[in-house]
Amino acid sequence: MSFESLFKNGAPIVGMVHLLALPETPDFGGDLAAIYTRAEQDATALIEAGVDALIIENFGDEPYFNGEPTAAQFAVMAHATTRIRQMTDMPIGINVQFNAWQAEVALAYTCGAQFMRVEVFVDTIISAQGQVAPCSAQITRYRRALGATNVQIWADIQTKYTQNVLPQPITQSAIDATNAGADAIIVTGGATGQQTPLSVVEEVKNVTALPVLVGSGTTLDTLENVLQIADGAIVGSSLKEGGHAVNPVSLSRTQAFMDKVRQLRG
Repeated sequence: MSFESLFKNGAPIVGMVHLLALPETPDFGGDLAAIYTRAEQDATALIEAGVDALIIENFGDEPYFNGEPTAAQFAVMAHATTRIRQMTDMPIGINVQFNAWQAEVALAYTCGAQFMRVEVFVDTIISAQGQVAPCSAQITRYRRALGATNVQIWADIQTKYTQNVLPQPITQSAIDATNAGADAIIVTGGATGQQTPLSVVEEVKNVTALPVLVGSGTTLDTLENVLQIADGAIVGSSLKEGGHAVNPVSLSRTQAFMDKVRQLRG
């Protein structure tokens, strides 16, 4: 399944379902029902406002481990994803921080998701928790072994909050990701909510035929410019109450955002 076949509208807007902190993480509140309730409320607002897809992410788990979640965390994410899958037939993506590629494939495969966001696909990076190796060889093989090749890999390149161990142009990372089997490429700013440089998006689009999405910082004010250049946008903070990533999704903000998207699409 191609990126284009997932979406009836060009340049999809992908809303974020940011899960509250999961068990065994510093900010876990001790209430599993609260995690599921918030996830369903956020998904409901995004669906009602008309976004094109959702990504479910363990956003509340900072500081993130490099690698796979615990069994309990995986189970909670699976349950939350299944509940949201039952609410909508729109495309759903999985993102497990940080670069938990095995969990991402397994969750997408078992819960009926259509794509995964993979932070460290081809770049060897340094994060706040240490060095992280790229996973393109492993994730593509694991996806094949499960028979889940219809689950797309949306690969970040030189992702936010990290630095490459060996600096190279982002265009080379885009070429590497293309050659390694990514289905789409994500370009971000330096941090959550930070604007993605559109000049960099243009550079990346010049070296790959893959769809290139803006992964951070799209706002109502920048939306028109983003959609003129990028092939879609992943939007979190701008759709939250007060524009803050940790807050619940705001139905009114998301409706205003999607009203402008529809206006720009004509």
